[in-house]
This record gives sequence, C-alpha cells and structure tokens, in this order.
Amino acid sequence: MQLAPYGARALGALLAITALPSDAVTFTAFSFDSEVSTSGVFSGVNGIYGNGDVRLDSVRFGGVTHGPATLQTVSSTSIVLDDGLDAVNGGGNLAAGHGIHAAADNWAGQGPSTVLPTSTDLQAALANTNLTSIVVTRENPGTAILDVGFATPQSTFLFYERGGNSDLQVQALNASNQVIGSYTILRSNYDATGIVISTDNGAFQLAGQTLGSIGLRTDEAVSRLRLSSYRSDVLNYNGPDYKVLAVSAVPEPGTYAFLLAGLGGVALAARRRTRPEPFLMSTLNTRP
Repeated sequence: MQLAPYGARALGALLAITALPSDAVTFTAFSFDSEVSTSGVFSGVNGIYGNGDVRLDSVRFGGVTHGPATLQTVSSTSIVLDDGLDAVNGGGNLAAGHGIHAAADNWAGQGPSTVLPTSTDLQAALANTNLTSIVVTRENPGTAILDVGFATPQSTFLFYERGGNSDLQVQALNASNQVIGSYTILRSNYDATGIVISTDNGAFQLAGQTLGSIGLRTDEAVSRLRLSSYRSDVLNYNGPDYKVLAVSAVPEPGTYAFLLAGLGGVALAARRRTRPEPFLMSTLNTRP
C-alpha cells in the first residue's frame, strides 16, 4: 500500500481508513500506451486533439494490443460520500464532465455535464470510451467517495486523470462491501499520454488539459472499486478528475498455443475414430 507523504496525522488517517484483512488483495502498477481517435471537426492541439470527443480505441501493454472487445466500462456507480461545498459553482465536490462540443460531436458516447450529479449521472459519465466524459472532483475541503462496479470480476484496471496532477485512493471491495485492498495513486505516478482534452463540467469549463495514465493489476479478480479523494488541513488530493476502465482477461500467447494444440489433438482423434478399419476397407474395395 502506498501512502501520500502528508505528515504523521495524514498517515494516521489513511491507516485508519485502509485497515485490511489478512487476505488482502495486492495492487501492482504498470504502464500502458493509448490509441485514440477524433472526428476531426474540433481538432485543435497538433491537429489531433481539441474541444471535441476523444475516443479510446485500444491500449497496449505487455506486447499485446487490447481493443474494444476487451475494454470494459463501469457497469454500476454509487456515491458513498460527498461532503464538500463549492460556493462558486454550486454543488459539492463531485461533478460530471464531457467534451465542450459534446452536443455537436457524436464521435463517441458521453454522459452529462452537471455540478449536481446523481449516481446515475456519474455512471453515464464512465459507461463509455470517450476520454472527455469523466468524473470530476473539485478542490474544495471535504471528502468525495465513489464506488464503481464491473459486470464481471476483473484484475486489470486503467486510470486516466485530467491534468495528471492529483492523487486518488483506489480500494478493492468484496461482496460484503469490505475493503480488501488499497493503493493510492500519487500525482507523480501518472505517465504522460500526450492526449489533450477539453471538458464542460456543468457550471465551468476547462480547456486544453493533458491526460495522465496508469494501470493497476490485482492479484485476484474483483468486481468493485472504491475511489476516494480527500481535502483537509493535512490531506490534499488536489481534486482528481478521472476515467476508469478494465481490460478483460485474455489467454496468454502460450495458452493460445496450448488450446490450439488441444483442439488439433481432438480433431485428429475424431478423424481416427471415423476412419474405416483396414478389414472394412478391403471388404468395401473387393469386387464380387
């Protein structure tokens, strides 16, 4: 478990909220590359990214490219706690954002933009591969906690953070809603993607921000994650704005070879079983 270096009081607070059972799930970080596309209608930065939709088409890590068939979006979302207050823009700490020109650009699906999101709104923000459609956490004092779930248990998760300049606590949950693993993504952990997005967050807009990315693996598959941000006199996660997806498990190349060899053996055995015995062949070929 990683802990942000915010001092002794912060350490005590994080230890209190991340106490784990003996059978804790372990997180391991990894890097990955992203391939994206845009409609080109609202391109701006380097002629590729601008104020329109940015669709994630595939990711690559470990020498393998994972496309739409294995990219899994969040299937359920629940707001656990949002006790912040944004006196300027309204609402608490959580908001939902999408591309500034979302209404005119139909390159990728997206959720709503609102500073008063429901769990359904945040679910819609994450249930797509549009990297401009994100959960926004503002930088007001308070705590913002969101639970997200996947239709089937997963062990490989992809995180994108707008700006790559905020921290995010990621916890694995079991079926009883207990925390069974924890990892704090520090702002310094994100890799620069070179992807630039602009988002409408309901009552305010942020243009031309780069995305950071990091992957997390768990040593056993989990269906639910708890994503938390903290802001107090000792904790400052700096308002993470994030997108999270999972990559479904696929057989390793060696497993494919094993499966193909097995299928070949089954087919050969079937052919042998249906081949006439030599005596029958000679009988069939014997003229009267």
